[in-house]
Amino acid sequence: MRSLSLNLRVAAGAIAVTAFLLATSAHAQSIIFTTQMDIGTRGAEVTALQSYLATKTDFYGEGLVTGYFGPLTSAAVARFQTFYGLPAVGRVGPLTLAKLNAVISGNVGGGADTSAPVIFGTSAATANASATIHFGTNEMATGKVFYSAVPIILSESAGVGFGPLVTGTSAMTDTNFRVSHDVMLSGLAPSTTYFYVIQAIDARGNLNLTWPATFRTTP
Repeated sequence: MRSLSLNLRVAAGAIAVTAFLLATSAHAQSIIFTTQMDIGTRGAEVTALQSYLATKTDFYGEGLVTGYFGPLTSAAVARFQTFYGLPAVGRVGPLTLAKLNAVISGNVGGGADTSAPVIFGTSAATANASATIHFGTNEMATGKVFYSAVPIILSESAGVGFGPLVTGTSAMTDTNFRVSHDVMLSGLAPSTTYFYVIQAIDARGNLNLTWPATFRTTP
């Protein structure tokens, strides 16, 4: 943690704010960010994000820790993104989540966690025109399902920075990180066998895919 010197002439309130920042920045450095954030988001992860950014005056000179993601926090996030070569969109999406976790854990550039999430407990609840694929992951991750009425083809990535290539239509619940996933597939044909593959990506960008499995819709 960065040490701060206090001018003895500052008001007691300023000293209290500084002490709060020191305490909350320690919390920010121990947290794993899992929630995407944008203007209007509130909560503990916003507080932790602001606490971390407040330790970097080049990013967040205002240093306000409010638990509310407003324009000042958005501007600070944009500076963080610019510094680390990300699109300066001012909101925290999957790429920024991964970078925040890598930077805070001290694993920027090669030492980062490389363990992909484990996918388990897969099941398919089917109807005549839809199916819900349920599965769990051993860590917070986003989940996606690729599906097709013809066999799915998996191939290696096209190079550094690209994920594996998977044929078929894709669907996901949302872009939030979670450990229990339910993905709805709609517009299916009745009495038809479908092939599907599950993809999970953790906050650091590690990706796992299952081997193709099948389910059959009802008549």
